[in-house]
Amino acid sequence: MEEITVGDLTFSRYFMLYLEDYDTGVMADFHLGYEDVMAQKGLFLPKLQYSYIMNLLATIFEKYGPKRIIINGDLKHEFSRNMPQEWREIEDVVDFIMDRSQLIVVRGNHDNFLRTILRKRGVELKEHYRLGKYLFVHGHRDTQWRENEILIMAHEHPSITLRDEIYATIKYPCFLYSPQIIVLPAVSLYAAGTDISKNDYISPILRNANIDFEIFAIDEKEGIMPLRKIR
Repeated sequence: MEEITVGDLTFSRYFMLYLEDYDTGVMADFHLGYEDVMAQKGLFLPKLQYSYIMNLLATIFEKYGPKRIIINGDLKHEFSRNMPQEWREIEDVVDFIMDRSQLIVVRGNHDNFLRTILRKRGVELKEHYRLGKYLFVHGHRDTQWRENEILIMAHEHPSITLRDEIYATIKYPCFLYSPQIIVLPAVSLYAAGTDISKNDYISPILRNANIDFEIFAIDEKEGIMPLRKIR
């Protein structure tokens, strides 16, 4: 299944939430530059993430053609500085999106020095962003929102582990959906994420919430799959 639609929301297998009423795509947790950061620590990974993300974006613009893209935090990975790989890849991603739509970037906890890169492209790094009935925050800090608003957040890198009859397991990234809060999956190839079946959340927003979520898991071959609700 390519996508699941709930009202005016579309949950896409391409790790994007599409807001039909605003012609806006929302993605998060790219963690560009991850391979360079790991190499500094002695772990050498193939540099696959940049081409993977660029292919995702190309498909999204071909299929949906959104007039606006919101990156809801953690566009980059390194906390303490801007790595050379981050500079190159972030500039390419920003240019690609800005050539096709409006770009909004919300600050995540990894984005400490992202403003320096974005300033060269005239892009403001926002602490939060409001669009009609939606409030966008990354999710690493506790947040209050209006009663009539829907909070769209990231940071958690939600995933779910499924086990078959012979106890083999596979972990799927997923969207979490409720009428009050929507949690985005991580775009990053290397973001293993929180197994939400264990209810061990890292975001203070989710730790303090008492909400039933519907799960929309993403499988590389099968696309997006609706699963059971969790509390």
